[in-house]
Amino acid sequence: MSTHFQNDFTKTDRLRRVLRVEDFADRYRLDDKQRRDLLKLFGQFATLQELVTNSRVPRDHR
Repeated sequence: MSTHFQNDFTKTDRLRRVLRVEDFADRYRLDDKQRRDLLKLFGQFATLQELVTNSRVPRDHR
């Protein structure tokens, strides 16, 4: 069975939003090691999905 794919859905998908790694690290209070690791892995920019998947957000911020 096939379904209709709405192309405009992917444009508004929140996880595909591109963020500055530094802003993400500040917002979620990541430690310096995590910040460095994310910068090394992605450079200055990454999607929200990539950042969330590859970081450990402190428990008190969830």
